[in-house]
Amino acid sequence: MLNSQFNAVFMTKKSMILSFAKKLLPPAIKRKWLTAKLKANFNYDLRRFSKFSGVSRQINTQTKLQAYITKEYHRIEKRLAFKEPRVGFAPDVIQNLLIKLYEYEKKYGLDETAQIALNSIFSYYQFNLDNGLEDKQLHQQIVELRNKIPGSENTAGKGGVINISKNNILKAAKLDLKDFFESRYSIRDFAADEVHISLIEDAVKMAQKTPSVCNRQSSKVYVFSKEEDKKKVLSYQNGNRGFGDKASNVLVVTSNLEHFFSISERNQCWIDGGMFSMSLIYALHSLGLGSCCLNWSVEYEVDCAFKNAVDIDDSESIIMMIAVGHLPENLKVAQSNRKNIREVLFIR
Repeated sequence: MLNSQFNAVFMTKKSMILSFAKKLLPPAIKRKWLTAKLKANFNYDLRRFSKFSGVSRQINTQTKLQAYITKEYHRIEKRLAFKEPRVGFAPDVIQNLLIKLYEYEKKYGLDETAQIALNSIFSYYQFNLDNGLEDKQLHQQIVELRNKIPGSENTAGKGGVINISKNNILKAAKLDLKDFFESRYSIRDFAADEVHISLIEDAVKMAQKTPSVCNRQSSKVYVFSKEEDKKKVLSYQNGNRGFGDKASNVLVVTSNLEHFFSISERNQCWIDGGMFSMSLIYALHSLGLGSCCLNWSVEYEVDCAFKNAVDIDDSESIIMMIAVGHLPENLKVAQSNRKNIREVLFIR
């Protein structure tokens, strides 16, 4: 732990020294220095995306294969959710998905992800059968894979589509969200009470409903509750001074690059991870907890040092930290006025 704290302090001091030295440099040298820094950070991002994503089509880890299978079975779910799906649609997608499921079963067994994919294929088969198209070979493949599912596993009802009414959606969604959004502030003054881990679990479960590209769900949450762990984590982030140590928990939200498969998805981890983080913030608020987003706008050296210190895999991109705690009876918050709606909303 002492080494980690030393590294964090060293990185902070180094950054301060370099910032001071930079001001003394002649403009031409300063431009070269900044260009070199930009290239180093760009190369760090490029190396990680090239190595960990599936952009090279090398689906060589369980996480990548899970994400790929999820992406493919979700294509089936989306088509089945159309008002009038075409009978026998996307046979190439089905066959490709079956190939990946056989590969997955051989390497890892049929876990929940694979079973839900199989359920989605069966929903596809049943839709076609109900509309006069029977595919005996597909049914045989489904049965063959289902027979390999461990007896204790049960994912019945997961995968495919479900029927739901407009009234059910409106009834559940009819909340006064205007007041809910208005009442949420960034909290920098926490009560001394400990936040029980069950509340964090409830918030994360709610956040899991966040949309993600092809339902791949790349986000993870790491929870730090012990005093020495919180101190270590917060030492790598400069925006928590004066209040971070009062938080009951520090959360670290990440997004795993192994869930993405094309160059066009090079920024998707930040989109999916950011949306998940916002859902988590509002979920915590709904449970009566205070929170403060702690941004992770750092250079690559700090990113590497932090991941090593807390054992987060290099394939994961850190989205943000979140300080969490109970609310005191009375507190002060920044007003944080918002822009006029005319500066934000443009009707074309």
